[in-house]
Amino acid sequence: MSVFAGCMDARNMIRIKEIDCPSCEKANGIEIFEKDGLTVGESSCTQCGYFIPDGVHLMKFIEEEEY
Repeated sequence: MSVFAGCMDARNMIRIKEIDCPSCEKANGIEIFEKDGLTVGESSCTQCGYFIPDGVHLMKFIEEEEY
């Protein structure tokens, strides 16, 4: 079992990303926390307030908002 000990740690790890705002296009305007492909917590742009909710697939959410 010790061979797989790091697998669960990697899976449960929260990744932090900074992305450009899809609304005002501010570079690195939104700090996103992701776990298992879903956002953790709410995030908003520091310039215009564009809002990304908790528990969404980031890329799918942004694509849906563009239409």
